[in-house]
Amino acid sequence: MNIGIVLEEVIRWIALNYVEVIGSLLGIVYVILATKQSIWCWYAGFINVSIYIFVFLEARLYGDMALQMFYLIMSFYGWYNWKYAKTNKNSKLAITNISRKVFIYLLAITIILSIGFGYILTFTNTDVPHWDGVTTALGLIGTWMTAKKYIENWLVWIVANILCVGIYYYKGLYPTVGFYTIITILAVIGYYQWKKVQLKIKLSE
Repeated sequence: MNIGIVLEEVIRWIALNYVEVIGSLLGIVYVILATKQSIWCWYAGFINVSIYIFVFLEARLYGDMALQMFYLIMSFYGWYNWKYAKTNKNSKLAITNISRKVFIYLLAITIILSIGFGYILTFTNTDVPHWDGVTTALGLIGTWMTAKKYIENWLVWIVANILCVGIYYYKGLYPTVGFYTIITILAVIGYYQWKKVQLKIKLSE
């Protein structure tokens, strides 16, 4: 195999898909910063979702495109919440667990949104309306949970990202497949890192 030819093909492929590649890289930066509870994650997220609005529009993934628009708004909300929201002890927003009551509410909302989005998307020319609806619903819930610093947000992202890997592979969005595979792994790491922080705080109290 001629390495020069392979490199030439890789460079040509990146040149043709550079927008998607940049979006994927920024998404990875966002997740890494989020695992470290860095407020800068929201800045990376803002640029990432702005790029993916156009990527998903071209791929006819309208649910995911609408989701990116929601992420755009949530980037501002998440930044504000992480910067200014206080706990009862008047300190920075802390990592918490959702209560059983909130979990039941979120589960019900996720099911309703999945069915609703899936139905609405059948009126578009997307060929994966129901799967697109499910990932859209999970993305909405996961983003809100991240902004509130509920540790279970990582579990939601793990499920959502695994589904997205399958959808984007089917749609031929290979840089995005790689991106979602990586952020699925990072979501697992993020969960355990936040869990470690929680344990450290409990032991110091």
